Parts: sequence; C-alpha cells; structure tokens
Amino acid sequence: MACQVMLYKVSVYGISDIGLVRHNNEDFWKQLLDEQFFVLADGMGGHKAGEVASKECANYLCALFRQSFSSSLPSLVLTQERLSEMIQQVNLMIYQMGRENPGLKGMGTTLCCLLFHPEGLIYGHVGDSRIYRFRAHQLEQITQDHSLLRELIELGQLSEQQAEDFLYKNIITKAVGTEPFVKPTIKHTSVEVGDVFLMCTDGLTDLVNHEDIQTILQEAPEQEIAKQLVKRAKQKGGYDNITVVVVKVHNKYESHLS
Repeated sequence: MACQVMLYKVSVYGISDIGLVRHNNEDFWKQLLDEQFFVLADGMGGHKAGEVASKECANYLCALFRQSFSSSLPSLVLTQERLSEMIQQVNLMIYQMGRENPGLKGMGTTLCCLLFHPEGLIYGHVGDSRIYRFRAHQLEQITQDHSLLRELIELGQLSEQQAEDFLYKNIITKAVGTEPFVKPTIKHTSVEVGDVFLMCTDGLTDLVNHEDIQTILQEAPEQEIAKQLVKRAKQKGGYDNITVVVVKVHNKYESHLS
C-alpha cells in the first residue's frame, strides 16, 4: 500500500562565536544536511572539558543517527523513540568519559536537535539550549528549558517578570553526561513553507530578548540572520559563547512510498 509523505527543501546558516570574554568556545554544532538532521551543544566543565563534551556529544549522536537510519526513517513515533534512545546512549558515553579521564571529570553539555521527518518536524533537547519557530511573523519558543528558573515559574513561585532579575537563571536541571541516565524531551510539530527554525545557546538568549530576536528574523535577509543575532549578543556584552543555527523551509513536495 502506498503512503503519501512530504519532503522539504531547506537552507541552513550557522555560526558559533567565542564571544568577547571567554578564552575558548565550548559550543559546537553539526549538520547532516542530506538527512536534514541538525545538532547543537553547549558544553561545561573545567579546563577544556566543556569543549570535549559538546563536540563528542554532537559527533556521536550524528554517528548513531547514520547507523540507525542508514536507509529510511520509520514512522514519526518510532523515530522519536529511537532518537530518545540515541541521546541516552550519548549521555552514557559522555558520563563514562568523564569518570575515566581525571581531566574531564564532571563534564557535561546541553543538547538540542532538529530532524525533518516526512510526517513533520521532530525536535529534542536536554538543558537550556533552545529551539524557536518563526511563523507568520510570530516567534515561538517550542522548547522549555530544563532549568531551575523554568521549574520555579511552572510551580508559580516566580513570575515571568521576576525571571529577568533571577540570579540563578543559568542553573540547569538536566545535562548530557553529568549522570549515568538522562531523559531527553522529544516532541514533534508541523512544518509549513516559510517556517524558520532557530537553534541557539544561552549565549544568545541571556542577552537578546524575545522581541529583539523576532525583529531580526523579520527584518534581516535570510543569510544574515545568524550574523545579526550574534552581533546583537556581542553588542550586549558577549560574555558567553554564542551559537546560532537558522534553518528555513523553502518548499515541500509530495512523494509516494510503497
């Protein structure tokens, strides 16, 4: 029996900038363009452990993705389940690296990823690196940070207004590699022609607010959006590494698979 699926044509622009204060870049992003799979990670740890964590995380997840989906993707639900399992495998690998090498002790990383599936967009994350969708001139944050700040807001102990001055906004409640097990958040959403998906680290979102990000997405040429966002974060201080990946959907076309 034939089934109808949608395939997408996308363009991708990504920048990872060291910022104005840090001496090394602990952010890392990677793409499997043919598979339309995109990964971003923001590492943490002493010396250069954060750099190791983010790079190993992204590279290993992409390797697992290619091993697991060497021919075609299964259904949306099965793909989500497998992606969750792969992130858990990556988590265990990073955790073991940190335990076996004294120089990497305690390292970890945030993670977010996008996958264009024939049935929609699958996205996942661990930590406070974010994914946004810009559609019909409106910017929506589609991930919710795994952070102390977000937990307090959801418990009603802190308002969105109070959050701006919260001293511990960078404390995350989940990370890849800090514990032997982590449960990622994996969801899916629709895709429409003209959608722009933005993946970014907190080096952007700590300094550039929602309204400014939306304005840049509305006004900047497509190939300049990532540059303009990084520039804006640096104008605001640039005290952290800044990584921005912009994925725009140009069209989709129908295909029939048996």
